[in-house]
Parts: sequence; structure tokens; C-alpha cells
Amino acid sequence: MLINFTADAQQLFSVPDIVKQTFDKQYPDAQDLKWTNGLDNHSVRFTLGDRKLKANYAPKGDWVSTEEQVKMEALPEVVQEGFNKSKYKDWPVKDVVAVTKPKENANEYFIIVQKSTLNKKKLVFDVKGRLYEELLTL
Repeated sequence: MLINFTADAQQLFSVPDIVKQTFDKQYPDAQDLKWTNGLDNHSVRFTLGDRKLKANYAPKGDWVSTEEQVKMEALPEVVQEGFNKSKYKDWPVKDVVAVTKPKENANEYFIIVQKSTLNKKKLVFDVKGRLYEELLTL
């Protein structure tokens, strides 16, 4: 006999109270919370006014980062310049994400570009506008 077992990740790994408390202090006006959990991190998608964000936390409640989809024009000028000097400057931009971290100089900016159906990249820029990682993506 074969038994089929499936479970929702939220049933397997509940969000610790300390994580929820840290989030509530950091974003007291957040709405539409959708938590996802893992063994080594907890994430919550939420809205703050008209902004859509995703915050990430370590199991002991430490804030790791917050991601926000933004327009290219909202990126720091140095990051825009870094992209415009890159070999991807002529590729169509599909998405732009600003990643805020506890240490401001560790912030990152993701620019997803796509030249063709099979040629899509996630470009990672630092706060100085340096492209330091190019990831293939689907």
C-alpha cells in the first residue's frame, strides 16, 4: 500500500513569536501579511500603503533584509550609472528590486534583464554601483 503525504510549509514550520514581534515593531502599519517559512529563514510579503514589500528574518528574530520592487528611476544614481556602463545596458529591463539590509552599505539592487526567452539575467549591484554578480534566471 502506498500512502501519499503532503503538507503545507506553514504547517511544518511555524513562525516563532520573536520573529513576528520583530516584524510588528519594524512595520506596525503593515497589512495583507503572507508568511512563508523555512528551516533557516522566515519571510513575509506585505503591503505598506501602496508599496509591496518582502521582509526576511533569521529564526531568532534578527531582521535580514527587506525587498521592494521599484522603478529604475528610483535607484540611486550611481547604480543607474553602473547599469548604463554594463554590457547589459541595451537589454530590456524586466524588473528592479531594491534590497535594504541592516547595514546600509550592504544594500543591494537587483536588475533583471531579458534579451530573449532563454537569455535572462539577474544583475546584482552594490551601493557603489558595482555589478558584482550575474545570475542566470528563468
